[in-house]
Amino acid sequence: MGPLRNFELKQHKFTTTYVKMQQAYISEAGTVLGNYKIIGYSTPGEGNKTTNFDYTEETRSWDNNTVALTTTDISNAWKAASRVKLNDCSSGKIWSVSVKASSTNAGEASFTAVVPDEGCDALTPSFTKIGK
Repeated sequence: MGPLRNFELKQHKFTTTYVKMQQAYISEAGTVLGNYKIIGYSTPGEGNKTTNFDYTEETRSWDNNTVALTTTDISNAWKAASRVKLNDCSSGKIWSVSVKASSTNAGEASFTAVVPDEGCDALTPSFTKIGK
């Protein structure tokens, strides 16, 4: 397995772990999105950093570690910014996951994974399928 395939698998694992933990929390809590702490998610690496990425949680108006979940996207619920140039993907590019309440099922959420551009998509071609 080449280093780029290994990179893709790791990034996919980090993100799907977040999505699964968040969905489990939302199914119990119903109308709120939990922050990393309350859902039990730990960012990869030491100090929220790996060799290639910085992982950050957006600052929000957290109320008891939660924020209201509506049918409007909560952007960058999960976010990773590249620290270095990766092939055709320049540094500072952001992979993210947005979350919103399901418009059809109570206690469920819709997740939308976004890759910054074509050069970055080549590194993680299955990333946008996360949460589907």
